[in-house]
Amino acid sequence: MNPTELQAYLAANSQVESLFTEKALPYLNDENLKRAPARRYNSAIIQRQADKLYSEFIEQIHGKISQQLRGEQNPAAWKQLIEQNNLVEELEDSMADLSFGAEE
Repeated sequence: MNPTELQAYLAANSQVESLFTEKALPYLNDENLKRAPARRYNSAIIQRQADKLYSEFIEQIHGKISQQLRGEQNPAAWKQLIEQNNLVEELEDSMADLSFGAEE
């Protein structure tokens, strides 16, 4: 399974992407407000930045799962590992604890 297939699997079987985006967009919008008014990004650019952050997150998850499977690319083996280890639920739970930037 490649990162794109993993992303599609998570989109079909979890709330991970929407939970991630719920956390990333407010942070990116706050960072954007710190920019000079003439240099602020529009909402489409902010959304692309959030999408890029999510893609990087998926790449990291893919790398960790790939290490567990020692490079196995068979989607059935990936799905089995994901289901056996409750990875979807674990990822959704970790999204609840996710924070961007400095917490006070």
